[in-house]
Amino acid sequence: MSRSDPRAVSALDLLTVRRLYERSLPLDMVTALTNGISGVEHAALAAVPLTDLGAPTVILRNGHGGYVGQFRHRLGEQIAQLSFLAPEPREGDCRAWAQLLEAVVAQAGRRGAHLVCAEIAEDHPAFVAFRMAGFAVYSRQVLLRHAPAPITAAGSARGLLRPAQDRDAFSIALLHANTVPRLLQQADPLPDVASGLVYERDGQIGAYLAITQGKLGIVIKPYFHPEVYDQAAAAMQAALELIPHTDELPVYVYARAYQDWLRGVLEQVGFRAWADQALLVKYTVVRVERVEAATVSALETARRQTPAIDGPIFHPFKSDDRFPPVKRGTKKAP
Repeated sequence: MSRSDPRAVSALDLLTVRRLYERSLPLDMVTALTNGISGVEHAALAAVPLTDLGAPTVILRNGHGGYVGQFRHRLGEQIAQLSFLAPEPREGDCRAWAQLLEAVVAQAGRRGAHLVCAEIAEDHPAFVAFRMAGFAVYSRQVLLRHAPAPITAAGSARGLLRPAQDRDAFSIALLHANTVPRLLQQADPLPDVASGLVYERDGQIGAYLAITQGKLGIVIKPYFHPEVYDQAAAAMQAALELIPHTDELPVYVYARAYQDWLRGVLEQVGFRAWADQALLVKYTVVRVERVEAATVSALETARRQTPAIDGPIFHPFKSDDRFPPVKRGTKKAP
């Protein structure tokens, strides 16, 4: 079948998007696990011209079918997050998916995004397409899941955490900067401070749990200072007690590659490994060094040089100066 070039979705493509979305592959796990990805509705809003509603959607038509990719991005933000690919990629069509992903990155760049992120398992067929499109692995992560169940209160965890407040913003940002690798900070900035819990020791914030809660589940991104690793298990237990609806909704926790120690801690409080993934990133901009002109000694032998001053400069007065110098220690006769 003939294949067209990737383009932004239009109102005429919505029926195709709806049909393909039923077999989609989610790439934004926080949104997918908390509220689900409303791909068709977002595509319909994005198809309306002169608005910044919905989520930008790109389609690559292939006869009566095609390939669809969608990403989230607000104008003015530097990061665009891929939401899904539909239908779920299979082996053998990597080149088509790579072409679509390149179009997605190009559109995100035109909107002002500096990089595009996606979360996917490394053994998935779509991973090859991402690498062909120029995406790089920034971090590996394990998602652990706690099944919905009544939480038994532990005496040692009582009062260990408190809700984050506006005055904690600077301390939490400092904790994030000191615990998350610098390269990963660019792709995964600090979430909203107001939606998390903090652990405080001796007046200093030693841990922050960023919490996202929706109708389908709860997602926690933990940030622990090395000095409070011994309190991590108690802090996670306290979080399960404080977060509402943990007896009705599953709880998921991110454990990134730099947090390998956290997996054992989470298993102590009832979490089990649920998915192994990679965080993929591709930049839409290229760093350009500023070029400065420099003289070449072999070609410009008579170039000007800035004089070097070594010590004070004296300007002695001549005898015919209008204002001769005044000699100290002498007095004019009356």
